[in-house]
Amino acid sequence: MTNVAKLTIGRIGALEPEAKDYILYEDATPGFGVRIYPTGQRRYVFRYRAGNSRGAPTRMVTIADARKVGLEDARRIARELAGKVARGDDPSKAKKQAEAERARAKTFGEVRDEFLTKHVDARLRTRSAAEYRRVLEKEFRAIESKAFAEITRADISGALQAIAGRGKVRSSNLARAYVRKLFSWAQASGLCETNPVADTARAGPDARRERVLSREELGDIYRAAVASGDTFGALVRFLMLTGQRRGEVFEMTDAEIDEDGRMWNLPGARTKNKRAHEVPLCETCLRIITARPRYSRLVFSTRHGTVFGYADKAKKNLDKSILAARRETNPKAKPLPHWTLHDLRRSFVTHAHGELGVPLPVLERAINHVSGSFGGVVGIYNRAPLLKERVAAFAEWEAYVLSAAGFERGHPEPSAKGETA
Repeated sequence: MTNVAKLTIGRIGALEPEAKDYILYEDATPGFGVRIYPTGQRRYVFRYRAGNSRGAPTRMVTIADARKVGLEDARRIARELAGKVARGDDPSKAKKQAEAERARAKTFGEVRDEFLTKHVDARLRTRSAAEYRRVLEKEFRAIESKAFAEITRADISGALQAIAGRGKVRSSNLARAYVRKLFSWAQASGLCETNPVADTARAGPDARRERVLSREELGDIYRAAVASGDTFGALVRFLMLTGQRRGEVFEMTDAEIDEDGRMWNLPGARTKNKRAHEVPLCETCLRIITARPRYSRLVFSTRHGTVFGYADKAKKNLDKSILAARRETNPKAKPLPHWTLHDLRRSFVTHAHGELGVPLPVLERAINHVSGSFGGVVGIYNRAPLLKERVAAFAEWEAYVLSAAGFERGHPEPSAKGETA
């Protein structure tokens, strides 16, 4: 088929897509044509030579989608472009310059939101994406109205130093990693020429948490969690009894629970290491699960059927309850030293190994940890699930926690309280 013809609406509509895109040019308007894509999409284009010599490069400008702009309007635009070329202009170059100027005019906040939507939300797990959003929106608020192309190393350093100045070295280093990724993405997208974060310094070495809750502290937390009767209290107890990761517990679904088999079957898509994981459920864990009201497929959902939120606020209330209970026996009792939900996982491994004598290979299987005993070659060839040993370990740990809290196995579950968090 010839690639030059008289363009009409009917002829354009009758053009059949091929394996590769092709262009049908109009004989009466030099350089003007319609491009047909394999998908069937049609776009008006204008082809020209950027210069008077035969060696001048040939360039093309896309005018518009044929579904959005009429043929006569597209033809008129092509003639206007031809006039600019005759006067020595380069429409393609001018268009790229205009696009670059629009990109440079974007604020930090606009590029940040684009990065979060196009990259973070599309590629990261929900909880990781939420953390990116929280850090980038909160810690860089002072520069969000500044033109993105004008952000300097001093701007970034100032924001990071402000975080470190609050005594949060690890948070500063984390914010640095997040904003550095933002600029790397923007650089690859043509939104900036350099990455101003690259030459900034870390606030210092990350202080790894080593907090292991004592037996007495575990008992205090467990009793307060039972007394609360709310979703967060149930979550805290389940985390304490299983040693599993926070996100995996918070997002647990009914479909993952096998009550008859007393097993929580975690699919690989929901685990940190992408490996399916079986968690034997002790009697108390089963009671916690069955006692929770169901507002959705989530076991620990809010009344709106969503994943439990505002854990920080709920933990503060739990800490107040712990202090109040302590002061009932000792008016001068001090608050429980700072602890996190992840400390429950570390405490499980430490006490189960040190006080109950559970072998480390069993514990690593129990918490779905693949380094250490099951790293390297051992991890490849040793697939023994150690299920019986894990069932026994969780039963021993249940007895340990209940004893620390002064409860018997099979103690009544508190009346569930619904939350809006």
